[in-house]
Amino acid sequence: MELLSGEELVWRGHPSWRAHLGWYVVGIAVALVPVTIAGLLKANDKGTGLDYWQWILISLGLVVLVIVIDAVRRLSTTYTITSRRLHIRRGILRRSDQSTHLDRVQNLNTRQSLAQRLLAVGAVDFDTAGTEAAESSFSFLGVSRPLSLVHRVELVRDRQVSGTSDPTRPGGV
Repeated sequence: MELLSGEELVWRGHPSWRAHLGWYVVGIAVALVPVTIAGLLKANDKGTGLDYWQWILISLGLVVLVIVIDAVRRLSTTYTITSRRLHIRRGILRRSDQSTHLDRVQNLNTRQSLAQRLLAVGAVDFDTAGTEAAESSFSFLGVSRPLSLVHRVELVRDRQVSGTSDPTRPGGV
């Protein structure tokens, strides 16, 4: 996202890896299935056609694949807050951009399950004015410390309302 004249970057981030902890638990458990089965067959003196170390390499490769897939998914989503706008960019090959001005944001809400609270991650919903219900909400999903993010946005909005959002003015963002 290119910044407009006089616009300053307030925050830029991606979903946290902690928000995808379930993906890691399931993915790594599935990745360990080949080495587990090979170990059980080896213990029962049954052959698998491959040496045990090869099964270990297969499982390690699958663990790396789980990590890489999640990293690509997380890094392909970028959340940006500037002194004037909210912006969400998703995708690598197929790109989706969503943007709105901060003065259109009416409500800021956070959502966290118990597990998310323990992991210090959650979602921040920005309800915007003047659009259809399906288009009226921006959601930063899986962000680290969502309440801190809400406080940053509120600070920027308060400065806009008080007229100090212009970075060239003293006290600007």
